[in-house]
Amino acid sequence: MTEQTRTNLEVARQFVEGYLGHGNLSIAPQVLDNRVQVFTGLKPSGPIDGIEEYVQVFGSFREAFPQVEPLKILDIFATDERVVVRFQSVQQHTKDFFGMAATQRVITFDETHVMRLQNVKIIENIVSATNLEFEMLMAPVLTPLILR
Repeated sequence: MTEQTRTNLEVARQFVEGYLGHGNLSIAPQVLDNRVQVFTGLKPSGPIDGIEEYVQVFGSFREAFPQVEPLKILDIFATDERVVVRFQSVQQHTKDFFGMAATQRVITFDETHVMRLQNVKIIENIVSATNLEFEMLMAPVLTPLILR
């Protein structure tokens, strides 16, 4: 394993555990490139564009769905500039989100993030998720944003 691969794995782990897992938004500048592009259902109109927008979008999600169990990394591997992390997180819908009133439901999120790093920072993150319960919960408010 190259030193670059080891470093990229550490950055991705710090991002997933610290930023996504603990909601520590202050580490964003350490792990995310200012021009980061994130492809996720949390912004149905297109990719999240830039670090400021990512902190805003993820911060509002995290506020509405705080974690109730520690995030678990299930798989993490890398090759050159790409890192793939598969994890599971259990969160509770405690505040309104996208106009959907809080339900207090506890939801398990299963996600895979495919990240591309450049200069030791994440410049692209493609999120693939098996979050059917979340998607069904949010369908009434997200469907009109997605199916135009």
